[in-house]
Amino acid sequence: MAIETILIINKSGGLIYQRNFTDDEQKLNSNEYLILASTLHGVFAIASQLTPKALQLTQQTSIDNTIPYIPYVGMSSNRSDIRSGSGNNNKQHGNNEKLGSFKGDDFFKEPFTNWNKSGLRQLCTDQFTMFIYQTLTGLKFVAISSSVMPQRQPSVTTNDKPDRPKNSSNLAIQIADNFLRKVYCLYSDYVMKDPSYSMEMPIRSNLFDEKVKKMVENLQ
Repeated sequence: MAIETILIINKSGGLIYQRNFTDDEQKLNSNEYLILASTLHGVFAIASQLTPKALQLTQQTSIDNTIPYIPYVGMSSNRSDIRSGSGNNNKQHGNNEKLGSFKGDDFFKEPFTNWNKSGLRQLCTDQFTMFIYQTLTGLKFVAISSSVMPQRQPSVTTNDKPDRPKNSSNLAIQIADNFLRKVYCLYSDYVMKDPSYSMEMPIRSNLFDEKVKKMVENLQ
């Protein structure tokens, strides 16, 4: 999964962070990204309201909103071995990079709750795929990937055949959720602990930029 852009949108719909990781000359300008952030915030709110109330109540009791932990997403060492499923329990698959105040070889190692229960999580187009991770406080982390997810085609299938496009899409969402949650960990460590940073304001942190860029490079 190649990440082209990372956005962070505050709970009011304001764009507080935007970074491109490609040299594409056709990238949007700053004003267009501001419009994109506010549009996403509005669409997200509309999608939340369109979710039937009965389904929202059902989700609170019967639907498991837990995201599975995927080992070492965005980490630097032995990624190919980890993703192939070999040696997941071996310490040699960790990395020696410093994770700020986080201890161990990964930011977290347990499944986590998906707080985005009624809004958008993924947007697929013919040109890109967008993933959205929302925190409990309403902060939205957006990853725009150049990878195009396979679309489901209307066809007659039997019960014994897996829906491959759906399965691959679910896996991509899980990987994106794990990745964006780690960006959230970086945000909590390098932005929220900065005494000069004001809440809901644009992020100006070189250290945060470097950590996010490194994680994006490791994911590719």
